[in-house]
Amino acid sequence: MKDNISVHGTYLLLLECNNEAELSIGKLGEMVTEPGFYLYVGSACGPGGIQARINHHMQIAVRPHWHIDYLRTVAGLVNAWCAYGSRCEHEWAYRLSQSEAAKEPLKGFGSTDCDCTTHLFSFKRKPIKAELEKMLNNKLASVKV
Repeated sequence: MKDNISVHGTYLLLLECNNEAELSIGKLGEMVTEPGFYLYVGSACGPGGIQARINHHMQIAVRPHWHIDYLRTVAGLVNAWCAYGSRCEHEWAYRLSQSEAAKEPLKGFGSTDCDCTTHLFSFKRKPIKAELEKMLNNKLASVKV
């Protein structure tokens, strides 16, 4: 495998939101955030791979492009994990949707180009990597944030 800097794959972003906020998520619509944690499932198949995509998500976008860019204006990036070389975002979104601990805060978030209900999930308590690995049936590599 190439070095992990430019490898494509699937990633999870763990975000923390400390306040309630009303957000307009582009053309998708309105969303009200709640204090707690959010997990976003995404894939990186373009130039630079996962690390380039995570680097983008570490910044607050001046001109939001993806739905997650809007949420980043009120939620801080806590952690990121990935499966290098795997395209399993739809499976992960499905598995997260089956979790009793996860809620789906906005239908269509990050999933307007697929059949998934959403790629964003909210949690009252901070998800732990080992629990996520078990839930997703996948070993997760940490990504530098």
